[in-house]
Amino acid sequence: MAPFRQDSYFIIYPGSQHGLVQFGMREETLYPAQLQIPSTVYRTTEGKFTAKEDGNQPVKPLQDGKIMDLDAFLFYIKLVYRSYLAQRSRFGASPEVFDMELSNIPMLMLSHPSWTHFQLEAITQFVFEQLQINNFMFLPSNLACSYALGSLQNCVVIDIHAKGTDVTPILDYIQLTHLYTKVKNGGDLINEELAKLLPQWTPEQIEDLKRSPIFEILSEDVKKTSALNFQPEEDEGTLDVAALITSDRDPREILEEREKDKAGQQESNSELETNVFEDRHGKQTMVGKQRFKGCESLIAEISKAVGRVLSQIDDFHKLRAIWENIVIIGGTTSITGLKEALIQRLMEDHLVEEPDAEKASREQEHLVQATNKKKAKAASSFLSTVDYVQIPTVIRLAKYPDYFPEWKKHGYSELPFLGAQIVAKQGFGHANESFYITRERYEKKGPSSIWDVTF
Repeated sequence: MAPFRQDSYFIIYPGSQHGLVQFGMREETLYPAQLQIPSTVYRTTEGKFTAKEDGNQPVKPLQDGKIMDLDAFLFYIKLVYRSYLAQRSRFGASPEVFDMELSNIPMLMLSHPSWTHFQLEAITQFVFEQLQINNFMFLPSNLACSYALGSLQNCVVIDIHAKGTDVTPILDYIQLTHLYTKVKNGGDLINEELAKLLPQWTPEQIEDLKRSPIFEILSEDVKKTSALNFQPEEDEGTLDVAALITSDRDPREILEEREKDKAGQQESNSELETNVFEDRHGKQTMVGKQRFKGCESLIAEISKAVGRVLSQIDDFHKLRAIWENIVIIGGTTSITGLKEALIQRLMEDHLVEEPDAEKASREQEHLVQATNKKKAKAASSFLSTVDYVQIPTVIRLAKYPDYFPEWKKHGYSELPFLGAQIVAKQGFGHANESFYITRERYEKKGPSSIWDVTF
């Protein structure tokens, strides 16, 4: 079969609050998702699903990635797809052209590690028999992160949802679903902590504060220099009279220049005792140093979970690579400083460091041996560092790509969707059909054919 046209790709990333959807891709570069469609449907009194509220019962098919209502989820997928078809048909294409386009729409759906085999096969059956799509593939959302970051062979993906956090290791491009762990808390825990600090605030105000640019986690270095620590600092208002008298310049000129310099200096958020943000209604709200708190408990829980998960991997070489490629995704990661604070906590909890006494002894031994020039060259090759069997000795974030300008501008909290775009180009962009289910393959084996091609 000839490769599919890129403008026909259908990519969907279902989420608890909204689904990311894209119809067609551009040739030159990759862009964030075209549409964010709320993932809420409604159940009528007769038990049928509809897109209209009209007093019907709202149903959220997904919760923290897990499918809670399969029928509602399938209706949501159908609603999104048919809305697209209705839009395309309004462009005035002839029935023959439209039918040809319809038969050549390949679909890629990002899946969550909590989805069961039964659910995956039910979705596959629905796609082929109800939506009449002829080419389809699943891509695990965590594995999509690996492809988005340049095909990371070994990494661990931390996905922070609203009500929970998923920790999933990837080993040799394989998602280790049996080690997948869910932390019971997610971004909502930050709201709960802020509610304790700001008891007079409404939940809406707290959510708006969390989403505002002034809500951030300060690094240890910034905390040391921040005025909020009440550290003794030089008084910027103090005037050096002696320097003013001994200077050859006009005192008035010096004072005017000093005032201009003070006016031109804009204090950063971390240096302000209070700051203001704009809520969803456009109202300016003032907040104190509470804007730097609320994330500590969540970060501590995630760090413990990561340690438990990775301690079950016994391949030391690959485990080392996993610790050096921490991937953190989810809407909560848009909080300034959260990723860095989580890495810092992981280092505090799990990093294996050389004891100070042993390090000093080793350096002294190396120094003594280096006095003999003949021995120096040989000694430096193995005495400069110690490769401990214990892991990890290095913990760091995976390197995020900087060659997708639109994604770099948008941020990488929706990183799995970028991976889905890359895989869609690779999977649907050539004649090799081994990465997705075709209509012919489905007719032969039915829904179980998904296991012949799944990543």
